[in-house]
Amino acid sequence: MRALSLMLVLFALPATGYAQDDSLLRPVPPLYCGPDDERIEVLLLGSYHMANPGRDVFNVVADDVLAPKRQSEITDVVDRLTAFRPTRVAIEADWGDSTDPALYRAYRSGRHELSRSESQQIAFRLAGRMGLPNIDAIDMSGDFPFGPVQELAQSDSTLSHYLAEGMAAGQASVAAISGWLAEGTIGQTLYRMNTPEAIHGAHGPYLAFLLPVTNEHAAPGADLLAAWYERNIRIFANLHRLGLGADDRMFVVFGAGHVPILRQLVADSPYFCVEDPLRYLPEP
Repeated sequence: MRALSLMLVLFALPATGYAQDDSLLRPVPPLYCGPDDERIEVLLLGSYHMANPGRDVFNVVADDVLAPKRQSEITDVVDRLTAFRPTRVAIEADWGDSTDPALYRAYRSGRHELSRSESQQIAFRLAGRMGLPNIDAIDMSGDFPFGPVQELAQSDSTLSHYLAEGMAAGQASVAAISGWLAEGTIGQTLYRMNTPEAIHGAHGPYLAFLLPVTNEHAAPGADLLAAWYERNIRIFANLHRLGLGADDRMFVVFGAGHVPILRQLVADSPYFCVEDPLRYLPEP
């Protein structure tokens, strides 16, 4: 027990840059990057999946981003994001996968027409505008074991309401994003998706409707949440593998569901700080 307590104290100590005799009760660093912040700036942009891949439990059905009106709106978003002056751009593609980086180089040389995905419509365009030679793929595929959650909730009458309420909440979220797109621009929709309220709301259902699905024999809700955290922690760890320097500014575009965990990890890290995406998006 004494050894465990010592390990907890050691792991609580900051990793680098602090004297070992300093107090553990340090001020919480600010969420957003300050003007003299020495940490690496990370702008996380949560997006809906513009190409309608249909890979999630709940999927926004988006209109065609290649339509002239939407192309104009995306150009406006990219124009605004250039003010961040990113030195690196990262997308939701698996680490080590050479497909998207090769497509980006082909795009820069005029040999590739952009697909409908947010990775290409936003990240490729932004990286190209900044003259970056490459883009970074930082995703790490992982399990999302939703099936066992459904099975336990459907077989246990005391748990079934969690699944029903969770499904209703998911459908409501999809409907809200679809409504924002119908009544406004892509930039305005992204603004709404990246407000603190929306970011909090994207994570809340995991705790409200999935985590409680458990009994004395199994805890599939906890297993799903652990798998979701594991994937996002591994994504965040990939930022460390990029060899970023003090002058780098990192732009990351991912499905909005990833942003709550990634944002918290960036904010809590001694090496990175959060750049507010709302500064670069048009208000509704």
